[in-house]
Amino acid sequence: MSKLAEKFTYGYYVLTALKKADNLKTREEDYIAAGTVNWVSQVSFSPEIVSVAIGQKSDLNETIDYSQHFTLHLLSEDHTEYVRTFGMKSSIEDGKINGVPFKKENDQAIVEDTLGYLTCKVVKSMNMGDHTVYFGEVIKEEVQKDKKSLCTMQLPSEYTKDKAEI
Repeated sequence: MSKLAEKFTYGYYVLTALKKADNLKTREEDYIAAGTVNWVSQVSFSPEIVSVAIGQKSDLNETIDYSQHFTLHLLSEDHTEYVRTFGMKSSIEDGKINGVPFKKENDQAIVEDTLGYLTCKVVKSMNMGDHTVYFGEVIKEEVQKDKKSLCTMQLPSEYTKDKAEI
């Protein structure tokens, strides 16, 4: 990573994507992928569109491609452990992703007890280097406004090329 890139500031988020089983030929259960992301930005007010960069070799990338939707979960200062918890391959057991409770709502996996979330429909995607940049139109928003969101200035970034492929 260049010295300049180390100075950029980002927020931390958990991104989930769900592909319904009835659209999959080889699975009888919904496929869910989740991961920590931090390359996120709002790019339009009307319509409200956000962009997110996802490693091209990750399960998240493939699941977003199949479903054409993703949910971006906003983390507060109370969720610093989620950055590492979701920084590994997703394990789905007993209504939990990597040990964190979630629910299925409107064909999306919603991580419970976060600052809030934005569910987005992909309107465009572009492969850029080793990542895919997805542009998602916000179709649902649930946000608590009484807590401060989590920024990298409060927690060191550990995102590397190797992590992009999880």
